[in-house]
Amino acid sequence: MGESTNGETIMDGMPRWLRRLGVGAWLVLGVIALVVGLYFGLAQLSGLLIPLAVAVVVGMIFYPLVDRLAALGLPRSLSAALVLLGLISITAASVFLAVKGVFDQRDLISAQLTQGWAVIQDWLAQQGLTLEGLESLWESVGSGASSGAAGSAIQAGFSSVAAFLIGLFIGVFLLYYLLKDWQPIRDWVAGSMGLPKALGSGLLDDATDSIRSYFSGLAISSIPVSITIGLAMLVLDIPLAFTVALVTFVTSFIPYLGAIVSGAFAVLVALGAGGLQDALIMLVVVLITQNVIQTLLLTKVTSDKLSLHPIVNLGSTIVGATLAGLVGATLSAPIVATLIAVRKRLVTYREQDSTEDLSSESARVTD
Repeated sequence: MGESTNGETIMDGMPRWLRRLGVGAWLVLGVIALVVGLYFGLAQLSGLLIPLAVAVVVGMIFYPLVDRLAALGLPRSLSAALVLLGLISITAASVFLAVKGVFDQRDLISAQLTQGWAVIQDWLAQQGLTLEGLESLWESVGSGASSGAAGSAIQAGFSSVAAFLIGLFIGVFLLYYLLKDWQPIRDWVAGSMGLPKALGSGLLDDATDSIRSYFSGLAISSIPVSITIGLAMLVLDIPLAFTVALVTFVTSFIPYLGAIVSGAFAVLVALGAGGLQDALIMLVVVLITQNVIQTLLLTKVTSDKLSLHPIVNLGSTIVGATLAGLVGATLSAPIVATLIAVRKRLVTYREQDSTEDLSSESARVTD
């Protein structure tokens, strides 16, 4: 079966282009199956991989602080514990202030968002447009939040909360040992990559520099943006200025998506508190600060260390959010920057290796 009467296979009777197309199609299907298998396999390990990824990134950023404390004479384990305790305290305080600010003003926020929604509806009605479907959805969400329907949602979220707490514990555990034993772990990874140790060390250094440059630049550029938006709300006598500024700073670590959320929040609060004119002013302030000022500051701070085009940044953020949620959206851009830096290192290494080979060959010919 599969052979002709003269011993030739069916493949031998096919045109060459068709055979190439068939083989290529099977290769593509194999690659797709491999990618899908890896995705679902990694998804099963997300409870470990996501805390590990976050711990590695945080370790890259803060291990120099542990080195400085150790240089002052403190034991390495104590230095790592102090840095970890400081990070936990700062994070907990920031989350507490943000949640407390929103919770204390929950009635005001709800009233202003409702008022802002009413202003939008009135304006659309004047234009002859209606949003009956969205209005019913808004009412159903409001009634569901104030009725027993919210209870089932909270109950369904218990498993997610438990998974988050377990992941948080794993992340803190991993982060402590990464801070404490960063150099030995780095050396072990560099020597276990199947590459020359110098090249492996260089790749890890490039990855660390890219991650630190990205997040430090993002933090530095987000501070004046958050302050500017908060001051604009104070000048316009719009409430919740501190809360909006804090939300703007926290969400700035999620590229694009965070800016959309914080910007919409600020504009809706302004719309409910001050009307359409204040909302338009806040919209202009948000657009200028987040799209012009922050971009210029981020580019200035990171200099030539990161070469990410805005399209690449946006695309990686969308892909990261699709594959791994908020964590993926936050880490996608620095991961892409790391891959670019690693590629540059590999290209440079290959060029140097080729040059050395040519030099040695020329020396042998001369001899």
